[in-house]
Amino acid sequence: MGGEQWKLDNRQLMATTLAVCAEIHTLQVQRVDLVIDMFERDTVLEHGYRSPAHWLAAATNLEIGECHRIEALAKLLRLEPEVREAYSSGLLDAEKARQIAYFCQHYPKNMNPYDFEKARTILLEHASEKVATKATVRALIRRLEHLFGTGDGPPPGEDSSRNELFVSTTWHGRVVIKGEFDAVTGARLRHLLSPLSAPRPETGGVKDDRPASKRNADALDQLLQFVEAAGLAPVEGGVKPHLSVTASIKDLTNNAALKELFANSPEHGYATEPWAGPISIDAARMLACDCHVTSILLDEHGVPLVHGRMQRTATVAQRRALAVRDGGCAFPACSTPPAWTDAHHVEHWADGGNTDLDNLVLLCGHHHRLMHHTGWDVKITESRRPQFIPPASVDLFRTPIPGNRPDLVA
Repeated sequence: MGGEQWKLDNRQLMATTLAVCAEIHTLQVQRVDLVIDMFERDTVLEHGYRSPAHWLAAATNLEIGECHRIEALAKLLRLEPEVREAYSSGLLDAEKARQIAYFCQHYPKNMNPYDFEKARTILLEHASEKVATKATVRALIRRLEHLFGTGDGPPPGEDSSRNELFVSTTWHGRVVIKGEFDAVTGARLRHLLSPLSAPRPETGGVKDDRPASKRNADALDQLLQFVEAAGLAPVEGGVKPHLSVTASIKDLTNNAALKELFANSPEHGYATEPWAGPISIDAARMLACDCHVTSILLDEHGVPLVHGRMQRTATVAQRRALAVRDGGCAFPACSTPPAWTDAHHVEHWADGGNTDLDNLVLLCGHHHRLMHHTGWDVKITESRRPQFIPPASVDLFRTPIPGNRPDLVA
């Protein structure tokens, strides 16, 4: 219809909007059904993707987070046919279907089959009412958990198996943290935050006007800095957890002589961090005030220059250089961050391959196994970028596929 809405009167406009909403829901249901079938057939594994979500993100313009939500709903509804039927018929939206299906997979341990069937019916009936919201469905689930929270095992408030923590990146690189913990873990967190979140002493007659939410956020920031400074964090990906910021020297410095010396270097106007994505140059300069700096010289293609080592495993410096070049797992559309990857030898070490940057590529566990145990190949191109070659079973002509490219050096 696009562009002809002006022909509709008010009633027609409202009716058409509802019809479009119904059609969208029908298509969303069909998409979930298709993803369920993809699970049952293992459709995407031979194409090199760990799951339908990763394939969907690579084949569409959907964000990986949205693809994971679609996949998670498909996994739940695959196991809960009653909830799937209510969702397919339009009685539930995706969020309420996800809530109820999750409850059905994690109902209280001492709930007998009769009570479980009754609880599921109550949830489906309540959620299908137009006045129901995901908040009211969540509240009803909590009431059921509380009602059946006695008997063997810890009470719901102390059951650590129910703990959840979601950390997601939103607009402008900001991070949203949402979680639920048992009483003991929650008390431990509150005790750690309490002395750091107290109002500051009054200075010059000025009181601390920060609300409690802001004081708690500042306290968490301080707590993370204390853990980092104390060196208590475990090793991950061969190095201790750290902020790894990549920036052009022309962006990072205000020194005119340095800018002139590196006149051919790119000037992007931003830096990048593997988890946060693009960050301002001001933030990068602030982090550079108190840190260990690893200088990585890039060639005209934005690729770290070779500084190989005659040892089997990649050094810390090499892993940092690979993180700059690959940005994480280099396999197309894989979003695994650098810390969760292995440094894979393109020409295997056992076959005489050196531990040089031009013979290494970062791969997550799934894609590392893929390279070793299937017909997939990887090579480094003349522009010194990873390129993946699918087996003939995926592409008869074995057309090379470019690997991931970090935004800063693309």
